[in-house]
Amino acid sequence: MNTLKARFISMLLFALVAPSALCAQTEDGLEPVQVKNIDKAWKRPGTSLAGYQSILIRPVTVAFAEHWNPRSYGRFGLKSEQVEKIRSSLAKLAGEVFAKELKRGGYTVVTAPGENVLEVEAQVVDLYVNAPEIVESSVVRTYVFSAGEMRLLVTLRDAVTGTSLFRVSDFERSTDHGRLEYADNVWNSVEADRTLSGWARQLKSALDVAKATPGG
Repeated sequence: MNTLKARFISMLLFALVAPSALCAQTEDGLEPVQVKNIDKAWKRPGTSLAGYQSILIRPVTVAFAEHWNPRSYGRFGLKSEQVEKIRSSLAKLAGEVFAKELKRGGYTVVTAPGENVLEVEAQVVDLYVNAPEIVESSVVRTYVFSAGEMRLLVTLRDAVTGTSLFRVSDFERSTDHGRLEYADNVWNSVEADRTLSGWARQLKSALDVAKATPGG
């Protein structure tokens, strides 16, 4: 009876685990790997970054979290142009931060595909801004503990063939300083820069390790 019970439990566990294991590989052939301080990462089996000498950073895209509602801010909500300004400003800042950090790390940043060029495509998704600055006729000040949160998706590709080599997904919530902060565009930008700079340093470190590791 104990043997039958053990077999039944094993079959049940296999039925629960097997589907997720089968789906672990991405559609473009990347397999999950462990990367320190990163939520999720995938790598093309047998790929190596050792031959890449330059970096091509594609324009960063930004998308708000599904549950973030621009109508929840101010008396009349945020206008479409205000929402677009947040997206475009963050996208521009992200591109600048990544380029600056990679250049500082000794990588050559180029503007076009070519031989031995690694393409970096970054997407900021699930963006939630707790208190975007709103300019209204009356003076309204908003104080928050945290600027918000966002997730970064980065895919590394061969710039010539477009073949995906690595992909990471990492969620970050802005630092809670333990006190209320006056939320304006300057403070929100500083907090965003802090988060993006951390991600850029992680990317640079990951590239360093991958290039220094045989088959990495």
